[in-house]
Amino acid sequence: MPLKKTILFIEDEEELLGTVGTLLRETGYNVISVLGAEDALEKLKEGIPDLILADIKLPGIDGFDFFKRVRADEHLKRIPFVFLTAYNDLKASVEAKQQGAQEYITKPFDVEFLLARIKQLLPPR
Repeated sequence: MPLKKTILFIEDEEELLGTVGTLLRETGYNVISVLGAEDALEKLKEGIPDLILADIKLPGIDGFDFFKRVRADEHLKRIPFVFLTAYNDLKASVEAKQQGAQEYITKPFDVEFLLARIKQLLPPR
């Protein structure tokens, strides 16, 4: 049986963190859920996830700055990165994609679309 793929999920809204985390676990992923980018940076020291799913508006370090830190790290820069955000701004979306984010999904989001994109970015081993 193949190992479960791991998703690092960063979201400051606890309810959404729990709901999406549960959905991803029920879909068969191992999920590491954290409330902020500082916690996510600590988790990245413990292990490298298969995908990062992050909000943009976070306390402290925002999602864009976190993304830039991940992309600047030689060991982390190839991790597929998906923004899941209420920040519905075309310019921000274009900038995120130009900097290497694989997807920019705005809230409220379609659950099936989110799961389909994650499945595309995390093919079975």
